[in-house]
Amino acid sequence: MIRVAHLLPNMAVGGRERIVADLCRTSAQYGIAPLVITFDPADGAALDPHAPIVALNRRDRDFAERLQAIVTAERVDVVHAQGHISAALLPRLNVPVVTTLHVALGNGWRWLPAIASGLRRSCAITAVSDDLARRFRWVRRPIDVIPSGVDIDRFACTERSTARPFTLGIAARLHPVKRHCDLLAALHLLKRRNRHCRLLIAGEGPADAEIRARSAGLDVVMLGVVADIPGYLRQLDAFALPSDHEGTPVALIEAMASGLPVVASAVGGVPALVGEAGLLVPRRSPVRLADAIERLMDSIDLRRTLGNAARKRLGGYHLSAQAQAYRTLYDAVSKS
Repeated sequence: MIRVAHLLPNMAVGGRERIVADLCRTSAQYGIAPLVITFDPADGAALDPHAPIVALNRRDRDFAERLQAIVTAERVDVVHAQGHISAALLPRLNVPVVTTLHVALGNGWRWLPAIASGLRRSCAITAVSDDLARRFRWVRRPIDVIPSGVDIDRFACTERSTARPFTLGIAARLHPVKRHCDLLAALHLLKRRNRHCRLLIAGEGPADAEIRARSAGLDVVMLGVVADIPGYLRQLDAFALPSDHEGTPVALIEAMASGLPVVASAVGGVPALVGEAGLLVPRRSPVRLADAIERLMDSIDLRRTLGNAARKRLGGYHLSAQAQAYRTLYDAVSKS
C-alpha cells in the first residue's frame, strides 16, 4: 500500500475536487491509501473526499513546518499537488511531489516565479489535456498527459423524458470564467425568436447574484449544489459549457457519458474531448451559442446522434484508466 497526500485549496464543489474525491473513493483497489490536505478555508459546500482530511491555513507562519510534520506523521510516500497554485505553495519536502495541471495560468501570472519554482521542484508533472501541456512547455520539463476520468457506467441513461419543455443544463462553479452570462444572453436571443428553452443551473459561487439578475424573464432554475449529478443529467435534453478556458472539464465528460449532446466553447482541451460528437462555438459568442442551441431544439435526431457519439467517444476518459496511470506514476517517483 502506498500513502498519497492530495494537496489542494479546499474540497469545495468543482471539477478538480470531484476528480480527487473519485480517485480517493476508488483508491483501495489500486493499493493507495489517500489523505487530503487543504490549505484554504472551504469555499461553500464541501465534497466528501472519501479520505481523511487535514485543513491547514497557508497564511500561518508555520505552514511549511506543519505540512512537513503531517507528511512525516502520516508516513506519506508521495505528495500530489492538485494544480499549479498548490505546487507554488509547497515548501521543500522530504518526499517526492507530483503536480497535476488542471487549468491554464489565467491571472496566475502574478505568481509566476513561485509557480515555476514549485513545478521545477516536482519529481513529475502531469496535465489533464495536451493543450495544457503545451501551455506549460515554458517549464522545460517533461509533462505527461493523464486525462481526467469519470465512472462512465454510473452516468448511463437509458430513458430521457420529452414530456416537458426543451431543457438545457450547465453544471459549473458560478464564476465569471464559466461565462454563464453568455449562456443567458443566448437564451434571451432565443426568446426574441419565440423559442422557449428551460435552463437548469447546478453549482454555486461568487457570480450567483449576477446570474440571478441576468435570468430575469427567462425560464431558469438555480439548483445550487447538486449531489446527484447523474439524476440531474437525466432531466436534460442538452448540456452547455461556454467557458473562457478549460482543461478537460469533468462536467462535460459526465454529460457526454450520460448520452447528452453538448454545446461548448472551443477552448483548452474541449475540442479534443468533444471532436465531432458535439457542437463547438467560439468563446464569448452568444449569437453562435444561441444558433447551436436552436439546432438541437429543432432536431431530436441530431440530439440522439450526437449523444450516442459522445458516449462512444469516451474510451480514454475512464476513471479506472486515470487511477491506474497515477498509481504507475506514484510507483515510479517513489522508487527514483
